[in-house]
Parts: sequence; C-alpha cells; structure tokens
Amino acid sequence: MAQDRLPPLRALKTLEAFHQSGSVTATARALNVSHSAISHQLKQIEDWAGIRLMRRDGRQTALTEAGDSLAQVINESFGAIRHEIDRLTMREKLPVSVAALRFVIPNWLLPEIEAFMAEHPDVSVYVQEHISDQPVSPEPDLLIGFSLDGQVPPGAEPIIPGAAIPVCAPSYQARHAIGGEADLARATLLHDEDMRMWRTWFAAAGLAPQYEGETRRLFFSGSALICDAARQGLGVALCREALIEPYLEKGELVRLSDIRIDNASVYYLALSQHGMNRRAAIALADWLAERNRGRWKPADSRRRRSRQAGAE
Repeated sequence: MAQDRLPPLRALKTLEAFHQSGSVTATARALNVSHSAISHQLKQIEDWAGIRLMRRDGRQTALTEAGDSLAQVINESFGAIRHEIDRLTMREKLPVSVAALRFVIPNWLLPEIEAFMAEHPDVSVYVQEHISDQPVSPEPDLLIGFSLDGQVPPGAEPIIPGAAIPVCAPSYQARHAIGGEADLARATLLHDEDMRMWRTWFAAAGLAPQYEGETRRLFFSGSALICDAARQGLGVALCREALIEPYLEKGELVRLSDIRIDNASVYYLALSQHGMNRRAAIALADWLAERNRGRWKPADSRRRRSRQAGAE
C-alpha cells in the first residue's frame, strides 16, 4: 500500500481555521483549545510538509506563500465535503435526471415515465434534451443515446430499434398519388443535413441514383423536425419506425414502403456512474429496459439490408 500523503486531519483543520482567522489566538478561540495546542498543530503540519508554511515576526505569526496556497486548497476541499454532507440526507429525494434525444422524448420517453411514476409516486424525474454527439453537462443519471451500427457503450442496453421507413401524411399521399417506391422519385423529400438516409434508401429500393436528383428537397436539423414536417404534409420523410408508431396508429402518417434502412441501429439506455449509486435511478432504468424487452420484433430478414453510414 502506498504511503499516505495526507497530514493529520486535526492539523489540516487547524491550518484552515488559522487561514480564516489570521492569528493563533483567534484560532484557539474558534476551536476552543489552548494557544499552545494551535502552535503544536501548525508546527506538526509544517514538519510534515518539510518546508516553511509559517513565518514569525516577533509575537506575530503569518502564512508564507506556500502556507497560504495549501490553506486555500484545504478550505476548498473541506467546503466540498461540507456541501456533500449537507446533501446526503436529501440525495435520494433529488429528481432522477434523464437525457434523451429530442425525437425520443415525446414519442417514447414521456409515456413510459408517466407509467413509471404512477407505480413509483415517491420518485421525481428531471428530463432534458440530449443533442447528438454532444456531451450532457452535468452528466445525467440516465442517458438515452443512439447507435447507427448497433454498437453501444459498455454496460448500456439496447432498448428501441432504429430502422427507418418512408412515411408521409395521408393528405400528401392523396395530393401526389404516391402508390409505390418509384413514385417517391417525384416527391418532396425531407432531409437532415447530410442527406445520407435518402441515398441509402434509394439504393436499398434498387432505384437509379438519378431519381434523387429529380426530387425537390426540404432540409431540417434533426429527426423531430423532419417528422413534424411530414405530419404537416410538407413531403416524405424517413422516420424511425418504432418511434412513430403512435402517428401510424392514429393515421397521422402512412407507410409508403416496407423497405427499411439502418436495420442494425438502436437507441440504448446507459446508467452513469452516479446513477449506478442511486436506487431511484436504477429502478427507472430497470423499468424502461423491462418494458421494452421483446416489444419490437427484429426486422424481417427477407427485407433488403443496406450499408450503414452516417448518424441519426
């Protein structure tokens, strides 16, 4: 075992008090000990450090530059400990923080959390948006992320398939007489910034590359806006099938093809190290994972698979 590099706790406490009070007499009064006891503790930490931490001018004692620096670090460290101790009694009452991609929150996460809280009325939950490829600060207890190739972080669990299909509003389908895959060549396609998904889908459908060039395009920053635009009848979108089930069931969107892309992709659930130490966070993670095990069947193996590239 490595040698302990910390001086005696009492000596650290004494140095902190001296730094705050500015004199041995005031420190002795604050700690309710004798003047000589304070001098002894200050001498003990100075001996431990091996350098001068105190300078004495007659009967006055003051900190050297090194002593002042060490005292400030001690003060900050003790402050952090005091703050954490104050939070211990309420830590389990703090909301469980969950970060998820914007499209996931209304279409999957909120209904699940509503059901969870009905069975766990003593647990509060804080939901925040997670922007893809950007870290969430502070780190949440639970993260709902996306993996295009199906590879998830260590300890994470895949919970929602990410396969995408072409959809549009019934009104758009009626106006443009879309009856098959080839009809999408003349549709207004709704894209994110990189246009990867439509290129992949046209290739999977066996349509010639020039079809994409003949279509009109609208661009949006993310899946949520693309889906909203499709529901408003602005064009045809490639949406994650599992997340648009409510819109399909209510008839707000219609499937235009059974050809799926991104069949390997998944949304996954990951507990942070902090979340692993919270019973409420573990309970919510277990709930979300259990509710979705076996809910979705793997994509039909007869459907054509496409090369995976790009991001959600």
